[in-house]
Amino acid sequence: MRVMIASDGPHAHYHIRMAWAKVFSAMGYEVILWDIFAKSTFDAFDEFEPDIFIGQTYNMDRALFKCIKHRPHMKVVLRASDWGNEQEKIDLDEYPVLVARQDEIDMLGQLKEETGKPDFVYNHYHENWMKKTHNKWESIGIKPVSMLHAADVFEYNNSTVYDHLVSDVSFVGGYWPYKAKSLDRYIVPLCHPVGRYNVKIFGGQNWPVCQYMGFIENENVKNVFRSATICPNISEPHSQVFGYDIIERPFKVLFSGGFCISDYVQSMAEDVFTEDEIVFAKNPEEFFELINHYLKYPDERIPYIHRGFNKVVSEHTYFHRIASMLKELDLPDEQFKCMEIAADTMNQLLLGQS
Repeated sequence: MRVMIASDGPHAHYHIRMAWAKVFSAMGYEVILWDIFAKSTFDAFDEFEPDIFIGQTYNMDRALFKCIKHRPHMKVVLRASDWGNEQEKIDLDEYPVLVARQDEIDMLGQLKEETGKPDFVYNHYHENWMKKTHNKWESIGIKPVSMLHAADVFEYNNSTVYDHLVSDVSFVGGYWPYKAKSLDRYIVPLCHPVGRYNVKIFGGQNWPVCQYMGFIENENVKNVFRSATICPNISEPHSQVFGYDIIERPFKVLFSGGFCISDYVQSMAEDVFTEDEIVFAKNPEEFFELINHYLKYPDERIPYIHRGFNKVVSEHTYFHRIASMLKELDLPDEQFKCMEIAADTMNQLLLGQS
């Protein structure tokens, strides 16, 4: 089986696509991450001839249309921009959610009519919200499917506490104007006055605080999560307001053996995790109270750490996501194979941690 995953830049979704590629590779598939800016569409498809293609609706053009049309055997999965009733509530100037363009919708409708593809579209929202955020794709015959973020078990296993990473609070993430609307309310106040807390912040963009430690290699992020007393999860502004976009961080923190206090995102608290696995703060004031409480009583974190880790292992790894994808592609034998390999992989990884 040959899988080609389209990559459109070194942003957060690059790491997710890499995690998917690792799972496919563990299953014995041949996998290529196609940089759409480095190689032409026709060359990429002619050279690799994938059995499964994973791309994005918002990068659909005539070249990709032709490559899909000329390969009727190929399974096609596309990450879809939002197109549903929920978008009617959103001020897109204030909350720049990725919403489907009309030309994108028209081309996908034509592709479906002429080829029967894509097999389905997905986004990283829970299925209860996909019914609101992506329901209009069904009007042109395309099924929207939930593919939540998850933990990369190859990247985040066997974490270690290191003295130079020990902190009261550690946060890994970039700082830019849109995200700053949330970060300035939750994370930045922890940095003042200097010395009140031992705070360490890592990320690819500069932060306006002296606790910013710079960029950290991805393979060391798990150790940051493990070494900190508290690893906050702070979501983007639209997630807090509208309640459905769950980022990857909480899955990574929990699988790394970290303790997570998160801002309140409705879907994360009601659909994915419980208050026995992640501690949720409804507002910044409650967040700061919880920070102080668990720094004063750190032993109270331990049950959350164990339950959160077990929840991710049992339901939220990228093996689970790829198994769901293979099920949607009507490949039950491959789905079963995926979960068998997942069980073997987790047994080996957990044995290595014991």
